[in-house]
Amino acid sequence: MKRILTLTLFALLSFNLTLSAQETPAEEQQPIPPAVPAAESPTVRLPVNLYDTYSFDESKWPYIRTGIYLFGPGFVTVWGLVEWSWFDGTPFKYKPSKVWGAHALNGASDKFGHLYATYAVKRLATFFFRSTGSSPLRANIEGGIYASSVQLIMEIGDGFSSAQGFDINDVIFNTVGAGIGMLLDGFPVLDRMFALQWEYVPTKRFRKSFTDNWGGDFFTDYSGQKYLLVTKLGGIPYLSLTPLRYVNLDFGYYARGYYNKYYKHDTRNIYLGVSVNYTIAFGDILPAGYASSTLQSFFNHYHPPFDLEAKDWELTSARNY
Repeated sequence: MKRILTLTLFALLSFNLTLSAQETPAEEQQPIPPAVPAAESPTVRLPVNLYDTYSFDESKWPYIRTGIYLFGPGFVTVWGLVEWSWFDGTPFKYKPSKVWGAHALNGASDKFGHLYATYAVKRLATFFFRSTGSSPLRANIEGGIYASSVQLIMEIGDGFSSAQGFDINDVIFNTVGAGIGMLLDGFPVLDRMFALQWEYVPTKRFRKSFTDNWGGDFFTDYSGQKYLLVTKLGGIPYLSLTPLRYVNLDFGYYARGYYNKYYKHDTRNIYLGVSVNYTIAFGDILPAGYASSTLQSFFNHYHPPFDLEAKDWELTSARNY
């Protein structure tokens, strides 16, 4: 895996150096996207995102918004009934879970999952609201309210489940996730340099469940997930004009075990790593358009499992019974 990453980095760096060697007149260079005036950030080469390419016919705006309002609550309701035992006859119960320590629920991956899910829903909703007529400020607020509301519906549904329960700590982490999304959407300079990302590789337990039952809940397959705060060197002035634009510095958290019998120990870990900035890579390789902006936005939120973990710390380890 490390060889693959090294070869990928080498290829991307070579590609960037080749472009640098073939200098073109200033008037022929690719302009900075109109969303950020050139005078604001003359030392940063910006990636393209969904806002720069996608647009919707104004006559379809009401239908798109109605679809957004219905899809989020509808999806979590159906998923809750199928996978989380909602409304199974259990009266509403308040059940806050342990957040920190070796015996935290799912090693706290559940809480970081709530944080990241709210963050991702918020940012996607903001895109739709901006693309259907809202100003950047209004869309930012609308996205935050929408994501928080959908997650609150999910938490209330959990309160009527014998397997779950209403957990105030989930609400807190949901709020933090929405807040981070609003911060990055509100301040593009921070959005260029930082991102929350989610990494997932299905565990053996999930693969077996999927094979045996033709289904499974990957949202709660926590032993295959990692949550990362990524610093994108490509968003830092001047560094974005060098090959370092393809490099991300990762700070990650993950838990293994916890109700997964294929692990002997329940562990919680943090790590520092280095990975490829696929957002910028796809932006440089692909021509501008829907495919390019979609891939760039997708890899700004999803972290492929191909990185170098420079240092890993095991916070706790307990026998998995």
